[in-house]
Amino acid sequence: MLLCSLLVAQKVWDDRYLTNADFAFIYPFFVTEEINKLEQKFLELIQYNVTVKSNLYAKYYFELRALFKDNEKEFPMKPLDKKDADNLELRSKDYKDQFQNMQPAERLNSTFGSMASKPMWV
Repeated sequence: MLLCSLLVAQKVWDDRYLTNADFAFIYPFFVTEEINKLEQKFLELIQYNVTVKSNLYAKYYFELRALFKDNEKEFPMKPLDKKDADNLELRSKDYKDQFQNMQPAERLNSTFGSMASKPMWV
C-alpha cells in the first residue's frame, strides 16, 4: 500500500515522474508487471480519487508541523501556497477525470503514468 500510494502521489505531483519500470529498478524485488497490477488495484480501491483539496493538505501539514515542534526539530517543508494548492487540486482532478472517462478494458491495460501524453503542469 505504501509503495502504491507513493507511486501514485509522485505521478500526480511531479511533472517528470518515475515510471513503474523505474520503481521496479529501485525496488528489484518487484517486476514492472507486478507494480502495474498493484497500482491498478490501488487506484480501483480508492476509486481513482487522487484529488487533494487544499484544506485537507493544510490539516495534515499543520498536524505534521506540530509533531516536529514537539520534537524540537526544524520542519523541512514549506507551506503550500494558494497557487500550488490550486495547481495540485487541478492536476489531481484532471487525472481522476481521465481515468473515469476510460472504458473498463482501457483501465485494465493502463497505468496511471501512461495516461498523460503531455505534462500536467499549469
